[in-house]
Amino acid sequence: MAQDIHNDLRITDQFDLEVFWADHGKQISIAAVAIIAAVAVLLYHQYQSTAQAEQAASMLANARDTGSLEQVIRDYPNSSTAAEAMSRLADVYYQTGKYPEAANTYERIAREFPSHVLAQSAKLGLAIVLEAQGNVEGAKTQYLQIINSGQSSYVVNAAKMGLARCLQVGGQSKEARQLYEEIIGLGQNSPWFTQAYLQYVVLTRDMPPEKPSDSATQSATPPATNVLQLPSLTTAP
Repeated sequence: MAQDIHNDLRITDQFDLEVFWADHGKQISIAAVAIIAAVAVLLYHQYQSTAQAEQAASMLANARDTGSLEQVIRDYPNSSTAAEAMSRLADVYYQTGKYPEAANTYERIAREFPSHVLAQSAKLGLAIVLEAQGNVEGAKTQYLQIINSGQSSYVVNAAKMGLARCLQVGGQSKEARQLYEEIIGLGQNSPWFTQAYLQYVVLTRDMPPEKPSDSATQSATPPATNVLQLPSLTTAP
């Protein structure tokens, strides 16, 4: 072990820093400068991205009309803030009865931001616009696509409510009532509970009574007719 220490000391004594730096100093300096420059560029981009994100968020928060929302979209394209601005813009178009503009904006969100959290909401918005325009078949197709997508339960349940409305308008009362019953089963805390319940009552009242089966006809006690069958209003704990 003493011999190993002695050998290490001899190597250290033989190492000449000046000679080493003369031979390799230039390459080391170039590498160090390159690393520092790369880190500086990375930090700058991070700072710039953060600053732009904050500026975009501030601009969106202060947007009060379609013009200012469109400005956010132009200034920060391909950003999450642009998707949020588009969603708000589409909602404004819909609320003011500008259905073609609303539909185009919802479609743009789904096309340009397919993985964004607002993409599915945009598809739902498009279906609602089609329904408002009287395009019941187009709305049904869109609602069905959402229901079959396996996305978040909120959007899917909203699509079921929309599909039920379309089926009811199209005279498919039995299918509409089944969907309303599913929505009622979500419980009284569901945002669609009251509307679904009322529509279920209307459809049940207006539907003709079912013809009794042969076994029911032969029963000693005849079945009651025109009895309103309502789902339980209790919710699961």
